[in-house]
Amino acid sequence: MASGLLERVVRAWAALQPRERRLVGAGTFLSLIGILYLVAFEPAWLGRQRLQTELPGLRTQLAQIESLAAEARQLAGQSAQPAESTQQIKALLEQSIEAAGLKSQMTQLSASGELIDLRFKGVPFQSFLTWFDAALRETRLRAVDVAIEREATPGMAAVRLTLESARREP
Repeated sequence: MASGLLERVVRAWAALQPRERRLVGAGTFLSLIGILYLVAFEPAWLGRQRLQTELPGLRTQLAQIESLAAEARQLAGQSAQPAESTQQIKALLEQSIEAAGLKSQMTQLSASGELIDLRFKGVPFQSFLTWFDAALRETRLRAVDVAIEREATPGMAAVRLTLESARREP
C-alpha cells in the first residue's frame, strides 16, 4: 500500500511542469520549516523566556532556604548539648511549665535517676500538647511512658508522663 502511494506521488510529480515543481517544492520546504519551528524552536524559546523571568525569584528562594538551613543548623548545635544533670532538666521543665501557664494543673514533678515523672490534672489538652512538643525539643528528653485520660470537661485531660534523659555519647 505504501509503495502504491509512493508511485502515485512520483507520477503526479513527473506530470507537473517545471514551474509547478518549483512552487510545490518551495511550499513543501516552507511547510517543513514551519513545522520544525512549531515543534522544536518555539517551545524551547518560550521555555527559555519563562526561565529568565522565574530564575531571579527561584534564586531568592534558594538564598532564603540556605539561610534558614544555616540558622537551623546553628540552633540544633546550640540545643544539642543536653543539660548536665537531672536536677537541671527538672528546673528547665518547671520553667517551661510555668511559661506555658500549666503550673496550676501540675500535681507532681519528681526526678529519680534518669527518669522524670510528671502529673497533670485538668490541663487543657491543646496547651499540654504544645508545651510537650516544645519541652521535648528544648531538653532533648525522650518520652518513656505517656497516659492521657479525657476528663468530663471538654478539652481537658489528666496526664501521666515519664521522661528519660537522652543518653550522652562518650
